Amino acid sequence: MADRMLFAGMDVGTSGCKMLVYDLDGTIVYQSSRKYQEEGSDGYRELNPNLVMANVREVLKDVAKNCKDGITAMAVTSLGESVVCLDKDNKVLANSMLTGDCRGIPETQEIIDILGADRIFETTGLPPNELYGLPKYMWLNRNTNAVEDATAILYYEDFVGYILTGQRKVSYSSAARSMAFDIRKFEWSEEFLKLAGIRKEQMSEPVPPCTVIGTILPEIAEELGLNKDLKIVAGGHDQTCAALGSGLFALKDGECGMGTCEFMFTMLPRVMMTPYMMRNDFTCIPYVFPDTYLSSIEVTTCGALKNWAKDSIFRDIDRKCREEGRNFFQYMDDLSRDVKTDVMVLPQFGSAGNPDLSMDARGTITGLTIHTKPEELYKAILEGMAFQMYLAYERMQELGTEMNCIAVTGGGAASELTLQIRADVFGMEVYSLESAEAGTLGCMLMSATAVNAYPSLEEGIKRAVKIKKKFVPEANMTQYYREKFERYKRFYEVMHDFH
Repeated sequence: MADRMLFAGMDVGTSGCKMLVYDLDGTIVYQSSRKYQEEGSDGYRELNPNLVMANVREVLKDVAKNCKDGITAMAVTSLGESVVCLDKDNKVLANSMLTGDCRGIPETQEIIDILGADRIFETTGLPPNELYGLPKYMWLNRNTNAVEDATAILYYEDFVGYILTGQRKVSYSSAARSMAFDIRKFEWSEEFLKLAGIRKEQMSEPVPPCTVIGTILPEIAEELGLNKDLKIVAGGHDQTCAALGSGLFALKDGECGMGTCEFMFTMLPRVMMTPYMMRNDFTCIPYVFPDTYLSSIEVTTCGALKNWAKDSIFRDIDRKCREEGRNFFQYMDDLSRDVKTDVMVLPQFGSAGNPDLSMDARGTITGLTIHTKPEELYKAILEGMAFQMYLAYERMQELGTEMNCIAVTGGGAASELTLQIRADVFGMEVYSLESAEAGTLGCMLMSATAVNAYPSLEEGIKRAVKIKKKFVPEANMTQYYREKFERYKRFYEVMHDFH
């Protein structure tokens, strides 16, 4: 009977929402998804919360219709610091600003001037930046009535949880994206919130992951056709949940999510907020296990850069692939697999992550000759992304982190060439996973653990997270890439801020 218990994870993202239902072995029983479009122009990037919730309801209805056994518990993971303001009647008061929205830059500087960058980092574990929640709240308060009129100020994780249960609770990892959450005390900083005109009671109660938020409201269960005893469990920020769904639970483990952007997470030996971390834009955020924290590094142009190359400089090859029914990326992987080239690419095409965060960076290609072949340039793009991540990882090692393996998830994990390059550049084992949906799998693990279907998260990971393929570094290629990386570093130091 226990083996037929079903658990679910829902991922509410920038361009759509999806829900996957699993058994305790991590096997997908059913999945459903819906797409929606962001709004805005001239640097404004927004989501309409009503549109998002309408699609969430459709997904829940579809899942309920097709999973007759019923779901025991579910958790929600969501995009980061996009806020939803509701009035006393649960009416949405404003669209949500997305992470890449240009608003909040002056407010960020004002917050730094008032609080000091060191104090912000010491309190929140975040180097101050307009990417996070507090500058967005401040802009919203100054330019709309949404904050002043709001009874509830939520993220999408607790927005969905609130609508389903009537309870306002948010995971530590989502709250930590606000730049107003004290990660030592695990509570909102009233002083920080006050800068944006927010009262503590407007925010959801922060709770540890695996906390049962509540049982689904009877009227919602009836409307959507869901199990009336369905438990809703605190999930978390999408990257944190993906780390869990990748099996990250030891200090020497690393997790890399390759999507439009690329994030790599590693566990910290303790809570750490040092000046070195702030200078290098390294975060310290609560993880799902007690007294554990994560730090991350980011390459902001990963899948986005590959797609740009496909649609522009390789468009003729892409057209030919489509005519022949081939996958462009697989074709280029096969073509460039054994290529060695002097071409190098700085992948900061419009923005840059670690080690030097910038929303106005420029990419560079060097080493071209009239004899350069398309497969050389393609290979150099894959190498450039790996070099940039390794450059950031080199600096992260000063924190005492020592990875010996990396689990890779996301769309980029489909490229075996990409994963072999990572293994060779990092000089460590890289592996792909059977489940491509690490975020929802992480939610499943938390929801099942919350109702004691697993004895612990660790046991859940051992049972449900399965390795698909391992990529072992080749000694000769690791040496080749060590030498090329040294040239890349010199290239980066000269060009990364030249525009």
